[in-house]
Amino acid sequence: MTDVGRAAPGETVLVSGAAGSVGSIAGQVARLRGCRVIGIAGGAHKADWVTRAARFDACIDYKSEDVRTRLQALAPKSVDVFFDNVGGPVLEAALDHLAVRARVVLCGAVSSGYKDRDYGAMPRNYMQLAFQRARMEGFIFLDHVPRFPEAFRELSTWATRGEFALAETITEGLEQAPSALRGLFQGRNLGKQLVRVAAPV
Repeated sequence: MTDVGRAAPGETVLVSGAAGSVGSIAGQVARLRGCRVIGIAGGAHKADWVTRAARFDACIDYKSEDVRTRLQALAPKSVDVFFDNVGGPVLEAALDHLAVRARVVLCGAVSSGYKDRDYGAMPRNYMQLAFQRARMEGFIFLDHVPRFPEAFRELSTWATRGEFALAETITEGLEQAPSALRGLFQGRNLGKQLVRVAAPV
């Protein structure tokens, strides 16, 4: 959000997968840096958590709302930064709503399961990047390992002050790990998906 997205105070930031572990943190970082933040999540429960607990300005429930219509209503002047965790049709909707010089941060494509035959075939409207003179850049967390201590300090400070919300979905038993992993691609988790393999000693 800071190095690739370069989110600045007063900008409008859109985050997909906003109720997941990565999206919820990315959106809150943008909020705490003075941005207006809109999330996209699946289901009323998740959308409520995103606005109530994580304190995004708004959240689109893609399961019950038309993303394009809601995006137009919530961000009539377009989006400056899009932090994408899901890819697919949501990415295409966001590309059609970019501001001039917008930044698109590619973090994941969970909607594809990373195995669909169309994986990597979208977005079909990638030329929106050219029309809006926007930039799309991907990253993986290994790019930023040297900055982990800095990030942990900042995140823990916000959490201690009560300015930062975290959610966890805990599945019991190592034998449930495959099901928990599948659940990530089916949107069953809220926040970080964990598997408890044994009771604490």
